[in-house]
Amino acid sequence: MNEPNGNTFTLLQRQADVNITSPAVVIQGLPGMGLIGKIAASFLIKHYKATEIARIYSSFFPPVVQVDSETSMGRLARMEIYAITSTKPNLLILTGDAQPHDIGIIQVLNNVLDYVLEYKADTMICLGGLRVHEEGPEVAGFGYDKETLKWLEKHDVVLLKGGEVTGAVGVLSALAAERKMKSFGLLGKLTLAGTDPQASKALLKKISDLYSLKLELKDLDLTIEEAIQKNDRITSLAREVLEKEEDEGKDAEPGYYI
Repeated sequence: MNEPNGNTFTLLQRQADVNITSPAVVIQGLPGMGLIGKIAASFLIKHYKATEIARIYSSFFPPVVQVDSETSMGRLARMEIYAITSTKPNLLILTGDAQPHDIGIIQVLNNVLDYVLEYKADTMICLGGLRVHEEGPEVAGFGYDKETLKWLEKHDVVLLKGGEVTGAVGVLSALAAERKMKSFGLLGKLTLAGTDPQASKALLKKISDLYSLKLELKDLDLTIEEAIQKNDRITSLAREVLEKEEDEGKDAEPGYYI
């Protein structure tokens, strides 16, 4: 990994050694639209009691210190990699506090790939969000080879038809494909303001289907209900503000002369 050189750096600290059965699958769930990937990754980590095996620090992360809500202890923003060895295939989960800045995203994510390839990982799944109309798919996907795309369609993943995929979802999946990994992205339909655990649940269902994982997804239901209630409050408040502005506009003098 790149050591500090006075200007920019990316540093990976190994936290634990684990025996990973290859080929392993990497699942990227970094913060992004609706925190969809982040919530899904956090669920997998908690559900399988994953082991933290690496931390990544970089000058390309935001200059932020995260303060724990329970302990009040602070720590520098970072990414983390967790190992899950109780599933078949074994899983490596990439998550963290933030995505790298655009100028350094390729450097940071290439270092992540260097590390996971040490464990003979052969598949990369990148999770993110997608804004679509109400009739849009619950889960959409994209990949880098015809065989993977056919496999996704077989599992009822609606393939993207054009457009752009920004951030780590696009960049990491593309870099992984360049390194000859089976690589694809899964995007959950964003329907709520703020965080959207509904979309995270849809992604987890699809991953469970793809790899025959046994997940108790009902554990997300309370989080989903809280997010829906928050979304309703935001929508109601926005409607009230709009109606107030419209009423005030009707009573106001015209801003012009005849």
